[in-house]
Amino acid sequence: MKRELLEQRPFEFSARVTLQLGRESISSSTVAISELIKNSYDADSDSVGIDFTIRKYGVSTLVIKDTGHGMSSDMLLDNWLKIGTDNKSVYGYSQSGRRVLTGAKGLGRLGIDRLCKKLVLYTKTKDMDHAIQLNIDWKRFEKTNQSISEIKHDVYKVQLPVRDKYGDIFIDEKDSGTRMLLIGLKDDWNTSFLSILENELRLLVSPFQAKNEFEITLTENRKNETTKKVINSERFLRLARWKVKAGIDSDGFISATYINENREIEVIQDKIAWKDWIKTRGETPKCGPVEFEFYYIPQDDISLNKVNLRRTDFRKFMNLNQGVRIYRDHFRVRPYGEPSGKGDWLDIGYRKAASPGGISQGGWRVGPNQILGSVLISRETNKVLDDQANREGIVENDAFFDLRTFLLKILETFEYLAHKDAKSIKKSDLAAELSDILAKTKQETEEAIERLKESVSSKPKIKRSNKKKQLSRDDLITSRLKTFESAQQKLIDAQKKYEDALITKNDTLEKEKNTLSNLASLGILTVCFGHEIRQHSALASNNAYDVEETLLESKDDLVNLDVDACISAISRVVKSTEYINNFSNFALANIKPDKRKRGKVNIPKVFRYVFDVMSESLETMGLDADVIVNGDESGFNVKSYEIDWESIAINLITNSMWAVELKPKEERKIEVEFTMIDDKTIEMIFTDSGVGLEQGAETEIFIPMNSSKRDNTGNAIGTGMGLAIVKTNIEDHVGGSLKALCKGRLGGAEFIFNLPVGR
Repeated sequence: MKRELLEQRPFEFSARVTLQLGRESISSSTVAISELIKNSYDADSDSVGIDFTIRKYGVSTLVIKDTGHGMSSDMLLDNWLKIGTDNKSVYGYSQSGRRVLTGAKGLGRLGIDRLCKKLVLYTKTKDMDHAIQLNIDWKRFEKTNQSISEIKHDVYKVQLPVRDKYGDIFIDEKDSGTRMLLIGLKDDWNTSFLSILENELRLLVSPFQAKNEFEITLTENRKNETTKKVINSERFLRLARWKVKAGIDSDGFISATYINENREIEVIQDKIAWKDWIKTRGETPKCGPVEFEFYYIPQDDISLNKVNLRRTDFRKFMNLNQGVRIYRDHFRVRPYGEPSGKGDWLDIGYRKAASPGGISQGGWRVGPNQILGSVLISRETNKVLDDQANREGIVENDAFFDLRTFLLKILETFEYLAHKDAKSIKKSDLAAELSDILAKTKQETEEAIERLKESVSSKPKIKRSNKKKQLSRDDLITSRLKTFESAQQKLIDAQKKYEDALITKNDTLEKEKNTLSNLASLGILTVCFGHEIRQHSALASNNAYDVEETLLESKDDLVNLDVDACISAISRVVKSTEYINNFSNFALANIKPDKRKRGKVNIPKVFRYVFDVMSESLETMGLDADVIVNGDESGFNVKSYEIDWESIAINLITNSMWAVELKPKEERKIEVEFTMIDDKTIEMIFTDSGVGLEQGAETEIFIPMNSSKRDNTGNAIGTGMGLAIVKTNIEDHVGGSLKALCKGRLGGAEFIFNLPVGR
């Protein structure tokens, strides 16, 4: 086969590529402006001015001016006019070395096409004795078959200083910087749109810096009126009820501080190694060093008055600025923290919707409109947290999910502390509170009656000419006292009936709650074994189908029927159905009335029973379960409900089954040990060889809806009810106590119970 080389040709880009990369790939005009502001930052500019001149009928303009290093003619031609250059990603730092460069894709300047029809750019470096002018007409890229390299732009050498109606620049020969004049704005920059831009600019540079070295000034010229403002939003942070600062250092250690100044609360979490602070996420965080700071800002009229902020303005501010945003080298990374749903990258809204209760209720979750936070990362130290090609987010790799997990766990700890504080200042027992009020009222009433009696009996008698009037007055007082006492007694009787009704109602609710807790435990067990039950069900169904097929094929020739194969298949059907039947019997037995009668319960017997029910699953996992009784087993009884202890066993065992999954099968073990401390106290120690508890979570794990089980993205996936049920049953129903250890004698979590002996 012969072939002949015709020619060699490169790829050519149509001029419309600039429109696709700029106008169509950058999501909004505010994003386009923010990309230009980033260029000023990268040029080491101390400030940038954004100057709008809005005309209703004429041509509207925008001037963006900075005091950075500027560009030489070579830099303008070789870098600025070349699309997708890598000079920023190669060098990494600004010319002065003070700043890590924020731009890396070389596409930001194409966003100018989205903003205006024409661009006039002036730039100058400190060493130049002239300025460079570049003119671009974006219409030339539309409806053309030309390639991008065929469209030429005028570049001029301009004498100093540069003077025009938009202001004088480069007055001093040592001045440097860049001024961009955007002519013929395509958007209607009305007051509302400028307000959106202003709020975006507030967050372009992190509001959490102690010193803001980069200043943004926004000027609006409209109808001979000029409005000028320096972008700043730090005053809103004074509204916060809680302030949280946390971080990951370069060695992978976690530290955090939680502050409520109004309540004079300060909780400091000392440095904890990543592997001890959070389980199942590796030895060290892949995301690298991170700084996290957020403010909990609920709507509070008293606080709003302190900063002279109206309720409506506060809502607008929070609606626009709520959530947790990421800043790379103090510049915003989108879309994280956007007011729209896509910006809720931590699923704060979803978490709140799943647990909408108030702050004093268990499982409270902060709402997205109550939090203002920032995550500070750096291109230098967080290289794995790289931008997506479209500049609309970070690549969602393991490093990103480690970062997300870190932030969610800090949020969960804050929620626990805020809930604990709110609960401490609010009485939760309405009956007890009412009883206290009534007792105090009764005492005050009785004291008033006694004082009145003493006043009447000790009053000196005065001789009067009309004796009947004196007796009538005393009789009247005595009569009124009797009436008062009678009314008081009726009130006491009514109050007693009301108190009894409240107590009865509370008892009913408590019983209903206990029933629901036990059903929840069964639900947890069902979820735990649901996969295996489905496998056994499928196995039974498939083998029954095989037997049916074999019999149908051999019904006319029973002599050649494979009896052994049928027996084997039937045996598998029986075994699978027995597993399902045993689990069903266990579940149904738990809701029988006799299980909810209070009596003496032998705890080792309950654990042996539950282990036996779960034996096949434990065997499949290679999990060795052992019950150790130091003494006469018949004496280890407590006065309680049997169903409560089955719930306790279920929750502890299912947690351990999850905790040992990362361990080799030969190292998987559960131990339950019983020891008689004295004639009044039983000690029960439940321990496993799993990953252990996260350091610092020894108390939080007992809070309802608080789960340490997470998926790969960092979201909590457990119900968070198991250990809360255990704690309620032990403390409220048994009258015992329990505590948790992060690492016990087998290397995993350990729970120590002190239980009163049942007589």
